[in-house]
Amino acid sequence: MNKKIILTLIAVVAAMTAMAQGRLDLRINEVMVQNDSNYVDADGHRSAWIEIFNASHSTNAIEKMFITTFKQDYIQNYFKVEESKSNKKRNQLLNELAEKEGDKIYVIPRGDVDTKVKPRTHVVFFADGEDAAGTFHLPFKLEAGKDNYIALYDVNGDLVDEVIVPANLPADQSFARTSEDAIDLHKDSRSFDKAEWQMRNGSSEELAITPAKFNARPVNENIQKFKDGDPSGIMLTIMSMGVVFLALLLLYILFKLFGIAFSSKDGKKEEPAAVKEEEPVAQEGGEADEAIAAICMALYQHFNSHDEESGVITIDHSHEAHSSWGSKGNLLLRVPKHHDNH
Repeated sequence: MNKKIILTLIAVVAAMTAMAQGRLDLRINEVMVQNDSNYVDADGHRSAWIEIFNASHSTNAIEKMFITTFKQDYIQNYFKVEESKSNKKRNQLLNELAEKEGDKIYVIPRGDVDTKVKPRTHVVFFADGEDAAGTFHLPFKLEAGKDNYIALYDVNGDLVDEVIVPANLPADQSFARTSEDAIDLHKDSRSFDKAEWQMRNGSSEELAITPAKFNARPVNENIQKFKDGDPSGIMLTIMSMGVVFLALLLLYILFKLFGIAFSSKDGKKEEPAAVKEEEPVAQEGGEADEAIAAICMALYQHFNSHDEESGVITIDHSHEAHSSWGSKGNLLLRVPKHHDNH
């Protein structure tokens, strides 16, 4: 398989895993059942409302998640029965249940930009029974004087969070988590823990009713403790640098392992092919020997073709006869004779 395809698949799986993990950090944070004078919707209507808090440090899309008043036991039994009948996934089963029991389960629709909840922020849903009014209006209502169960499910059908609002919650008071620290300390807990919740009447900052806002706290206890223990910030600097170097080391190890994995073929490491040394070819006689002999003869003739001479010119005067080159008369042109025809 192509290496680029493998790396792409790994990246997609990692991204999907990160997104799923991020949605598990969503929490039901505050609920009001009887809203006579508190938070109103965009049309000015007062109704029960449910606040969901994004406890992670990244944006999470809550579209296609499920908000329901069905209790967990009912949902689990429904999954068990329906999965035995077919091979459908849990999200498909929840969508089918939403079509059958639309007044008790709500599928958050796609397409609304406000369904992307920013880090450490809140979003409010109105339990007014009018889901046609908009994305953040639920098809069911909360009943005063009764225990109200509310659950949030992930797109794959996993339980994300649940709460049981007590029947004795007074009007215009909310049932909220004690603090955001409680969420951070119990992120892995999906079940309802009454000890982490309290009734809020708005009488003080600690008991403020804060729909779509941060729960009011005069001091963040964790930050204050860290500041008292490390006033100069040296430990914070060391921890930050340590995290960076550890991340770089892990990346180096990861890339090293990828290199080893992709350099092997069929689980076996490829060995470099042995370089064969070329054996010298024995030259046979024939044209090569004749060429060598010709070169040797040419060199011999070049160095031995002339006799040694003294360099003295000897002129012999014993002969009087002149050659045509030494006779001036022979060098001159003869004058043609004119014949007189008269």
